[in-house]
Amino acid sequence: MPDICLVLEGTYPYVQGGVSTWVHNLIRGLPSLRFALVHIGPERGAYHRRRYDLPANVVSLTDLYCREPLSALPDPAALHRAAHAQVRRHAGDDPGSRVLGAFRRLHFDDRLDASLLQDLGSGDLSVPALLHSGPSLDLTMELCQRLAPRASFIDFFWHFRSMHLPLARLLAARAPAAGAYHALCTGYAGALAAVWSQATGRPLLLTEHGIYTRERVLELHRATWLQQPRRRRAAPADPRLDGYTVAALRRMWVSFFRALARCAYFRASKIVSLSEADRRRQISDGAPAERTLVVPNGVDIDRLDRLFEDRTQSEPGPRAVRVGFVGRLVPIKNFTVFIRSCALALRRLELEARVFGPLDEDPAYVRRCRRLVASLGLERTVHFLGPRPMEQIYPEIDILVLTSFSEGQPLVILEANGLGIPVIASDVGACRDLLEGREGEDRSFGPSGFLTRISAPEETAAAIRRLASDPALRRKMGSAGRRRVATCYPQSLTLSSYRELYAVRSWPASVGGSSD
Repeated sequence: MPDICLVLEGTYPYVQGGVSTWVHNLIRGLPSLRFALVHIGPERGAYHRRRYDLPANVVSLTDLYCREPLSALPDPAALHRAAHAQVRRHAGDDPGSRVLGAFRRLHFDDRLDASLLQDLGSGDLSVPALLHSGPSLDLTMELCQRLAPRASFIDFFWHFRSMHLPLARLLAARAPAAGAYHALCTGYAGALAAVWSQATGRPLLLTEHGIYTRERVLELHRATWLQQPRRRRAAPADPRLDGYTVAALRRMWVSFFRALARCAYFRASKIVSLSEADRRRQISDGAPAERTLVVPNGVDIDRLDRLFEDRTQSEPGPRAVRVGFVGRLVPIKNFTVFIRSCALALRRLELEARVFGPLDEDPAYVRRCRRLVASLGLERTVHFLGPRPMEQIYPEIDILVLTSFSEGQPLVILEANGLGIPVIASDVGACRDLLEGREGEDRSFGPSGFLTRISAPEETAAAIRRLASDPALRRKMGSAGRRRVATCYPQSLTLSSYRELYAVRSWPASVGGSSD
């Protein structure tokens, strides 16, 4: 039996990025443990290939999907027959199902207990029953009446389906046998891992690299499918929702994701974050304070030292300062602010921008960014270089810039600072800890970069100009970063912490009480 089942959502081994790199390094760094991987993706075919070679101590990889293509579903008549058959099988005093009852509680109950997880794991709701049964329609109507009585029922109906169908599909999966479960986020993955932990009596560990609920809230406020008309009276053909319906649906989505998070918080024996700020946010969202702890990310110091030596021995001659962006080109990284910041900085100095990271996760967003580059006349300044190994990234840049809406504890900051490269980052997640230090010796090293407000291209441009025009300041901040990373963020400390956390006999097999 595997020692640990990692439950992942939209990440390793199919998506490159900081979380995936962290998972890969964790598994490789603990070779004595056997890992089973469960990856939750949007639908079959969404991820075309693995981006990482699985280490030898990975014993299985299971793919679960929130949606199936229409061609994979049976015909409507078969769906209706299956739904009615299931309702008849479970008919009794309550013609509904335990899972539907649990869905109702997710929306109306602030306090959770083990019975909710038991009901979610009962397995008495099929996808056809959710889509076509009378009890499911009754729940939809009740939720609409209580949560959004003036909203369009048709819009509410389809949002109810979009919200609950992934959970119904995932709950139908059998729990993999494992000594313990480890969820890498809350959301669907965290709730599923909590249900499996409850059903098997095995402990659950939760690690949040970013606060999932907060990131979904940011996405909901920017989602094009959840927008109200800009005019007071929309044209008849305007597909956007009225203002009341938009507000009601957004509240329901936010409440739903918070409820899923509380499921994971309730069941988890240990709840890990990457910074004290995120730990406090977890507690405010319902995590029991006594089960929370901070385990920072770490990096391979020996590898960084070798790269630093190579980098310093091959210092380029006079050239324009190179500003780098390293990460996935997706909306939460707020890459458009990086582009605008470069355009503003160019008014005062000469520079080049290097963009490293996968371009295939959100093609529509990448096209939007390329159009912005073209509209600002930056085609010869901003270079999209795609994903590359770190040995080919950091020799190419003098300053790293992150403009994200949300972060956990970015590995790219640790890598850049560990190589003596100063960083400019928005003040989110653990970025302040990394660039200014936490306390004591860590803080005494001095700043290793600049923090800016979210979506503040003028501030980011000013920081770029200051570092680009002052090589001595770049060296000073880079040196502070190297000392901080070597002292406070070696990968060995992270691996040691998780080795202790994975000593499952020290975990309680179950947790009691309630979380609100």
